[in-house]
Amino acid sequence: MSKTEAKTPEVAEDIVVDEQAESDEITADQTNHPQAVRSNGWLAIVLSIIATCAVGVGGWFGWHELQLIARATQSLDASVQALNTQIAQLETLEAATRRLDDQIQKLEMDVGRADTRNQSVIDRVEMVAEELAKAQVDTRSSYVLAEAEYLLKLADQRLLIERNPETAVNLMRTAQALLGQLQDGRLLSVRERLAQDLQSLSAIQSVDILGIQAELLALDPVLDDLQLPVRRLAPETQSEVTFDVQQWLGGLSEFIRIREVNAPITPLVSASDAGRAREVLRLSLEQIKVALIREDQALFDAGLAQAKRLSMHFFDVTEGAGLKVMTVLSALEGTQITREIPDAAQGLRALKVYRDALTQERVSGAEVRQ
Repeated sequence: MSKTEAKTPEVAEDIVVDEQAESDEITADQTNHPQAVRSNGWLAIVLSIIATCAVGVGGWFGWHELQLIARATQSLDASVQALNTQIAQLETLEAATRRLDDQIQKLEMDVGRADTRNQSVIDRVEMVAEELAKAQVDTRSSYVLAEAEYLLKLADQRLLIERNPETAVNLMRTAQALLGQLQDGRLLSVRERLAQDLQSLSAIQSVDILGIQAELLALDPVLDDLQLPVRRLAPETQSEVTFDVQQWLGGLSEFIRIREVNAPITPLVSASDAGRAREVLRLSLEQIKVALIREDQALFDAGLAQAKRLSMHFFDVTEGAGLKVMTVLSALEGTQITREIPDAAQGLRALKVYRDALTQERVSGAEVRQ
């Protein structure tokens, strides 16, 4: 009998069980091996995907950096071109500056020569003036005559420009007083002409232009307070209320009026119409001021008439601001603003003739003495 056959049944069973376990382990190993292979494959795929993404991201960042570098290079090129342009402009400006410096130097040389010529002319003028001063004896009378002539010239300017005879009269009287200080009979004709000028100016009617303008200016804030006319149906004094029907009917008859009107009824004034009328009234006052300055009597009267008509038609003129406006406008009616300014320069012309004759006489005397 062999050894295998000589074994007991229990041992045989153990051997069979061990073989069966070994075969199961081999089968399990063969089963787990493909799973391990498959897991390793998936890991390799994931790693390759991650590597691909990393390479793509790195490439994108590289491309972005290249774009930034290209843009920086372009901006640097533009800056270099702008700098080159500025350098060229600076060179052009330097050339222009050099030309201007040359021109300035030439002008300075010309100015220096002109100053030299002017100084020589001034020296000659001063020499001649000194000689004339030595030849002409300046006395107190010459200064008085010069002052009187200046005052008369100023008075003539006031008449021509401002048309103000009051100021001209005051200046002429001052000049007349200065001439009275000189004891020279040859000034009699001059003083006579000056007295005639004073008489002609004194006969002019005085018009307070500034006072009228002040009154018109004072009306400007008053125009904003003008009120619309109020039309009341109730009487000013109401009688005692009674319950008598006859008395009530008699009182009601007071409110009933029958009139025959040939002209159309004037409509009530609205607020917008009153606003426009207020502005037109303001323009009428400005027209009156212009007429005062121009001394235009027709324009002045027309402005007053228009202002009164507007005030009476559109506003309440029985009290308040309307009454003030009507009072001022009524006071200005009939005012004569036109004045005839006569020729009041006879004294000035006579004084000029006298001074010329006196200067000629002194020059002749100086030549005789030489």
